[in-house]
Amino acid sequence: MASKLRNLFSRVIPAGLVAMMLSVPATAQTAAQNTGGMERIAREMVNSGELDTIDWVEVSAIFGIDADGDVAESYGYAYDRNGKPHAVTFLTDAVEREVKSYREWLKHEHRGDFIRMLFQFNRETRRFNADFEYHDPLRWQVTPKNLEKITGELRPNLGSP
Repeated sequence: MASKLRNLFSRVIPAGLVAMMLSVPATAQTAAQNTGGMERIAREMVNSGELDTIDWVEVSAIFGIDADGDVAESYGYAYDRNGKPHAVTFLTDAVEREVKSYREWLKHEHRGDFIRMLFQFNRETRRFNADFEYHDPLRWQVTPKNLEKITGELRPNLGSP
């Protein structure tokens, strides 16, 4: 199953199959679409091997950026068909490189430097969603007290095919 998915991501996904949505805080400018950058992030997340043992449908990952612009943290959840969240992390060089590249692209587009990125992907519909935090380093923070609530809030719900 994982090798089939890797093969799928190895090919270019036609733009018509990708529905990409970007949302940012109201104080930030709306970012232009960078479908290629999002596809590369999704591909490297799948290729990381982190999802190989999970029969997942959707995934949400939070990437925290340090003062030097490097990915300093990654955590999230892969959701199976029943909506059950499975904890995942994507701290591989390839994923970090694509997140950093996307951040540089946004910076070049004069959208500022985000400090946290929420990246969501549905493997069946191929839809993406990204949200960015520019000021609050605790946004999307998971604690024992909010675990159930935050896993529900982070679930992508990007539809079925």
